[in-house]
Amino acid sequence: MEFSELVRKRGMVRSFKDMQVEHEKLVKILSNAVRAPSAGHLQPWEFIVVKDDGVKRSLAEAALKQMFIAEAPVVIVTCVDTERSASRYGDRGRRFYSIIDGAYASLLILLTARDLGLGACFVGAYRDEEVARILELPRHVKPIGIIPIGYPAEKPPRYERIPMEQLVHLNRYGNRARLEDLVKEENR
Repeated sequence: MEFSELVRKRGMVRSFKDMQVEHEKLVKILSNAVRAPSAGHLQPWEFIVVKDDGVKRSLAEAALKQMFIAEAPVVIVTCVDTERSASRYGDRGRRFYSIIDGAYASLLILLTARDLGLGACFVGAYRDEEVARILELPRHVKPIGIIPIGYPAEKPPRYERIPMEQLVHLNRYGNRARLEDLVKEENR
């Protein structure tokens, strides 16, 4: 599938068929995730692959009772080693770069899953300390997203998007850019 089509067709899936995700697909997802960009190429991500039903259920409870997490055949929890980023960038690495880098890796998980015919959902609403306890994370490793993955049993809902013209500014905030303005600017 062409990349633009993949981006358009990506959606959050919260209902999964009772089918296991093939090992090869899981490896492909993780192989792409570790290729995400990162500040200083420090690669602060850590991935916890969860297949155990009890652990998935505990994560679903920690995620404010979002029980579809427990129903997914596999869950990947993206975590970041904040001290790995802090080793070069100090507090900014710990509080900002590590989170952004983990988000890049999570997006690659979502896109790769969709490209492989799977569904996935990024879950960011959870009790951090509880997830850390369940997964036995050291203090410097923080969970940033719970991603249930499986064969979709639903078509992801499509939501109205804010028109691009309302979100893109040219040179400074408030100077709304039309596509033709961007082309004109490029040709100057």
